Amino acid sequence: MQATQISSEGLKREFKIVVDSASIQSQMETELKTAGEQVKIPGFRPGFIPMKILKQRYGKSVQGDVLKQAINQATNDFIAEKSFRPTLTPQVNIESYEEGKDLVFSIAFEVFPEMPEVDFKKITLHRKVYEISEEDVDTTVATIAERNPKLVRAPEGTIAALGNVLTIDFKGTVNGIAFNGGTASGFKLELGSGQFIAGFEEQLVGAKEGDERKVTVTFPKDYPGADIAGKEADFAVTIHEIHIKEVADINDEFVKAKGFSDIKAFRDTVRAQMSKEYDTLVRNSLKKELFDILEKEKIELPQAMVDMEFNSIWQRLLEAKKQGDDSFEGKTEDELKAEYMEIARRRVKLGLLLADIGSRQKIQISREELTRAIMEQASQYPGQENKVMDFYRKNPERMEDLRGPILEEKAVDFILNESIFVERKVSLEELASGDEEEDNSGEIKPANAEKKESKKEESPKKTAGKKKKTSGE
Repeated sequence: MQATQISSEGLKREFKIVVDSASIQSQMETELKTAGEQVKIPGFRPGFIPMKILKQRYGKSVQGDVLKQAINQATNDFIAEKSFRPTLTPQVNIESYEEGKDLVFSIAFEVFPEMPEVDFKKITLHRKVYEISEEDVDTTVATIAERNPKLVRAPEGTIAALGNVLTIDFKGTVNGIAFNGGTASGFKLELGSGQFIAGFEEQLVGAKEGDERKVTVTFPKDYPGADIAGKEADFAVTIHEIHIKEVADINDEFVKAKGFSDIKAFRDTVRAQMSKEYDTLVRNSLKKELFDILEKEKIELPQAMVDMEFNSIWQRLLEAKKQGDDSFEGKTEDELKAEYMEIARRRVKLGLLLADIGSRQKIQISREELTRAIMEQASQYPGQENKVMDFYRKNPERMEDLRGPILEEKAVDFILNESIFVERKVSLEELASGDEEEDNSGEIKPANAEKKESKKEESPKKTAGKKKKTSGE
């Protein structure tokens, strides 16, 4: 193997590599001999087929595999010999190859930049301090009461309104034919909740107990059930009961139903949960300030990594727009691209810095930490937890997707332990004002860009996204 440098500019490297024909020929014969021991050709015993015949029959198919193996081996050997650290898989371009002649190809890649040594002991961060008062606990308990209303049977003659909970039977048909998932009995539906497809709940407003109504809706064109997607459906609905929601009383009966011994134990748990959530806000604020400091470090960024990160962000943005997110309106495409290119650069820079810190400090990730990360990932998809767990079991290489965020969080922990803190008492409004959603590289995510709402094929209902609840709800 011979290697010649073609160019070296910044972090970019390009080389021409020549693999001699004798090496290619030797590998070809080895592969053909192996094939000859397995194939059957009339007139020859397996393992005794002449090389000339094997070349005629299998030469072309074997050649592709041999060239691929030769390129991979030569590339890996060269990179190891020169101790290069490519940021991404090298780009390969075959320049020439003919049977009996040398294989000539080029490789192009970017190397990791020189990383600065940051003196963490000189970093000063401002830690927000907030003391939870009894009034704060009262407010949270009141919120819990509002979110856990008790249902009271409405007086006779009540007309159903938005916010009421109806007990109904329904049977759906398309062109007079019932469809899978379109029938239920004794179903409790809150009008205005958006639990059913658009238009269904609104047509029950004004109904009374005992009424029978015909509800006509059109399923979205992208509805998962192909047999009803985009079609008009009729639902025969019977209203059995109407319930009115009333704010629950936080008494012994309420808290014991939630699994608490008494009101004090309930309030103590609420306070502990609030403290945990406020600690998260404080940490997010510290991370934001830390990342702003780290971003000022001068690092030459690998453009291919920046481009890849930008493309990932941009695709999520386009998907968010497709899902109806209008938070991007008011800016031109060029303005958005410029903004998100800066986001990509920030993310790559912080990722490189945190990865370097993890490497220098020999930060390790345990199997238990990876398992917890998988379980947390699965918990974000209610009802599909087993599918997520199976995905990672069947695709262990995707576990690497989880290592990065864990490593970065542990690197942040290391820096925070080394840094200087100046504490400042703040109001709850100030504490919550920094509650911006950040990923592990410190970048604020576009609204709605990460997850799509899941849909159930077996029901006309929409799957409502589950909100994280305060303890006790």
